[in-house]
Amino acid sequence: MRSITLVVMVALLAALLTATLAAGAPVTIVDAGQPAAVIVTQPEPPAEIARAMNELQDCVREASGAELQIVTEPVDGMAAIHLGETPYALAQAIEIDSDDVDAYAIRFPEPNTIVVLGNSPSGTQFGTFGFLKRFLGVRWLLPGDDGRDVPGAQTIAIPDEPVSDAPAFMSRLFSGGRSAHGEWAIRNGMHGTISFHHNLRVLYDAEVFAEDRPEFYPLVNDERFSPLESAARWQPCFTAPGIVETGAQRIIEYFDAHPDAISYSLGINDTNMHCQCPTCTALDPGRENFLGLPHLSDRYFTWANAVVERVLEVYPDKYFGCLAYNNVVEPPDRVEVHPRIIPYMTYDRMKWSRPEIEQQGHDLTEAWAEKCPTLGWYDYIYGTPYMLPRYYPHAMREYLQWGYEHGVRSLYAEAYPNFGEGPKLYAYLALNWDPSLDIDALLDDWFERCCGPESGQALRSYYEFWEEFWTERIPQESDWFSEGGQYLRFNGPQYLLDVTLEEIAQCRTWLEEAVANAQTDKQRGRGDLLMRAFEYYEASALAYPRLGDSKSAPETEEEALAQLAGNFDPVAYAQKRLDLALEFENDPVLVHPLPPTRYATTSGSGWGTNRMWQLYEWVKNSDAVRARVTELAEQSQFEMVRLNARLLLKVASGEAEALNVNSGFEEGEDWATGWSPWVKFGIGTNYRSTEIAHTGEASLCFDGMKRGGPTQTLRLEPGSYALTGFVYIPEGQETMGTVAVMATPRDAAGVNLPGGISSEIVPAQGRWQPIAAAGTIPAEIGGKPVVDVMFLPLVDGWDPDGKIYIDDLSIVKLD
Repeated sequence: MRSITLVVMVALLAALLTATLAAGAPVTIVDAGQPAAVIVTQPEPPAEIARAMNELQDCVREASGAELQIVTEPVDGMAAIHLGETPYALAQAIEIDSDDVDAYAIRFPEPNTIVVLGNSPSGTQFGTFGFLKRFLGVRWLLPGDDGRDVPGAQTIAIPDEPVSDAPAFMSRLFSGGRSAHGEWAIRNGMHGTISFHHNLRVLYDAEVFAEDRPEFYPLVNDERFSPLESAARWQPCFTAPGIVETGAQRIIEYFDAHPDAISYSLGINDTNMHCQCPTCTALDPGRENFLGLPHLSDRYFTWANAVVERVLEVYPDKYFGCLAYNNVVEPPDRVEVHPRIIPYMTYDRMKWSRPEIEQQGHDLTEAWAEKCPTLGWYDYIYGTPYMLPRYYPHAMREYLQWGYEHGVRSLYAEAYPNFGEGPKLYAYLALNWDPSLDIDALLDDWFERCCGPESGQALRSYYEFWEEFWTERIPQESDWFSEGGQYLRFNGPQYLLDVTLEEIAQCRTWLEEAVANAQTDKQRGRGDLLMRAFEYYEASALAYPRLGDSKSAPETEEEALAQLAGNFDPVAYAQKRLDLALEFENDPVLVHPLPPTRYATTSGSGWGTNRMWQLYEWVKNSDAVRARVTELAEQSQFEMVRLNARLLLKVASGEAEALNVNSGFEEGEDWATGWSPWVKFGIGTNYRSTEIAHTGEASLCFDGMKRGGPTQTLRLEPGSYALTGFVYIPEGQETMGTVAVMATPRDAAGVNLPGGISSEIVPAQGRWQPIAAAGTIPAEIGGKPVVDVMFLPLVDGWDPDGKIYIDDLSIVKLD
């Protein structure tokens, strides 16, 4: 255990601390390993203060071995640490410098007495955590028992240095974490106070209003929409008689029942179905927003302002969050937004690594600021399901500081953490509290304390590599990066093509060095956690199909047999990454909130096996190759190899019977009968073509399509299935994306369920290339019965000059 007198340690950490007043006599709370203070709280303290006092007690015990008693009255001869509204603390009339709900003060009213007091129980909680960081040097580096770092000290003396602190952003919240993630985040300052999500379906609940007030629902194509007759999502008619009064009364009733609530959500529903009645459309400027959608912010904020004004007559201190999203993504043209309304602007600000996109984001924020004094930012900082550490703290610091300077006061992020990203969320939460902090000092402290001082440089090198990868290489060089849309394609793993296998090896070397130099059990535990997380990243990168895997088929039987006898490491890594993800489900820290099986494109069940499908013609025509594939189907140690070998034999023999209709696209005229078109972003076209075919006379052509593919919905019995298809790319194309085949299970409501079967390739040019995947469709997933399966080919990442043909697309049963 490290031993240090904490009075001295505070000076060493001064660069990270809020400025305090001149020091007086210190308060000793532990003397030579013995308790010299008690923790004083009010009887039956609120949950936040109970959490804080237990953390204070645990950290002092871990630092010194001393157990501070928790009491409701001071004890003679012992120093007192008052947490919250104890009678003594209230008698001091302590002034807190900010009216923020989470603001706090640490005061020393008399010798041997410390008071930690916030504007609320959560403020006292954050004051206690601030006390531990400032005066005991505690850090919550990662979730879990190993994640807390507490310097050892036989004597703990707290300098008489009054502290006042408050968060820069009034609301600070990320989503997608599990229990241990949330507890850790609270200790690092997370507290969401502003409600803003989709909520109008609740405010104007169809079960309450649809029969008696049908005018509250949208007029669509001259007919009044009834939510009782359709499951489709809707927006209310914002100009309906009585809708303002009814909405305001419902919100007042909510605050009556929840007096401690700070805010109410006016977030639009998640749909583009808006009312078309004359009174609504009369409020619209008649233009499109930057997403290409009708600009409807004026009608929405006319309604929102009226509702808020009525509620504030009864509850004048409340806030109202909403979403700047879809049809209301831009500020209103003619209407000022009420200052108690906080619109949350939705965008993945890692995209700001491109200067022109950053400028667009700045312009839009400034436009909102002109209409609304208080803004919120909604971000997409996903950890999972990304398969590499998406790490960019310096960019976060830059855009959060800029946002604060331009009126942003509330933050929310979809995070879905992956703690292989090390200090990413640690830094993000610190910046939520203070966006002006010294980010390099914060990161240096994390690197050196995570696995020990001797490991700091190796960890720093590892994470600096990934920061450069995501903020420079990906935005400037990667075909995966998308300029349009509000967030990056977190379920599209093509960025794996942008990291080399040599770089992955170097990353392993850095982490191995960090783990080897760890000195304490906790340091080793944290290092092992980062290494386990890296093994998933590593396996994903080594399994992912690369262009070299599909450049050319063997030209001779000898080459075909050599390929079958060769390296199946990608298959092993594909299986390892799925095995690791399954193991992580039982790990409170490493658990993937969005596991790879959540999306067909990330499951990777067929990665590594497509090289086997290069042998399609040889399996059809060579007895020797067919015999070797038969042997693999029966004896391979890899289940993925066995399934694909069985499928290859079945397809090559002509025995595979397609369960879907019109697999060869022979039926139809301009479009293929039995298939439903899907064109994401409205970019490109998809049509039946007779220009080229793998078999028969027709195929399906994808012309200039950014992302999309035709679908069929099938009802399938539980069992093993396989997907097959053939892809042709004309020679000479400069733009290259990916092509996948996938079968996605769905529930009774048509919602995609985790898992499925998929495979993805970067196609070769100038020849028909097979693509296949094999896997299992279960009877239920996560307790939900699998009702049907959506089957489709998916093209992704292609530019306007890209043309792809697909033929003989089938799903077959293997057992």
